[in-house]
Amino acid sequence: MNNTNRQISQQDFQIGKTPSLAKAGIRLLSRFAMLVIRFCLAYWKEIAVTCYGSLMMGLWIFVAYNKLTGFEQNMEGMLRQPFPRPFAVFLAYAIPGSELIAALLIGYHRTRLFGLGFSALLMTAFTAYVGLAILHVWSDKLPCNCGLIIQIGWKKHFVFNVFLLLISSWAFVLQWWILKSKLNPDKGNKIDSSKITWSIPIWRNEKRETLHRLKCKHTHTKE
Repeated sequence: MNNTNRQISQQDFQIGKTPSLAKAGIRLLSRFAMLVIRFCLAYWKEIAVTCYGSLMMGLWIFVAYNKLTGFEQNMEGMLRQPFPRPFAVFLAYAIPGSELIAALLIGYHRTRLFGLGFSALLMTAFTAYVGLAILHVWSDKLPCNCGLIIQIGWKKHFVFNVFLLLISSWAFVLQWWILKSKLNPDKGNKIDSSKITWSIPIWRNEKRETLHRLKCKHTHTKE
């Protein structure tokens, strides 16, 4: 009889322990999710610059690689553009070189602002040239000499360039904002990890309860 009661009590303990572990796991996941959300809200500029910068750096490397590996085709396409031959030859070398320089500048954190600004300038020049081609300033059948895998028309190329121009310009503004905040930390909105943790309601309430218990314990000790 005693063994039976002991087995029943052990089973009841295990059954009661399982929901408590599940609740603890859910509570831990909710805390982690809230911490991640709060961190993203606090450092959204740095996260956005990292994402946009990685996108532009990958694009420049990809396009430059295609132009250099298919250099003869790139040179032929450049010679068909409405430029004097010496200038077209110069652009065939200068454009992929400039794209690689922009990628390198973005990749190094100390020159990221210059890389994003240089990327915005390159995209401005490319977008302006594509816009003039759409308006048929030079010829009605001007070939599109882009460095993408799939050859697209001038209009789609213009939309794509405008999108990249907005991304590079916005990334440049965010990077400038970040550097300005570091130079003037008092005026910035820098939030450290302790402030992030304190701003989460669940953790804030637990900290207050812990401080309250310590205060009560200290009071009883004095009495």
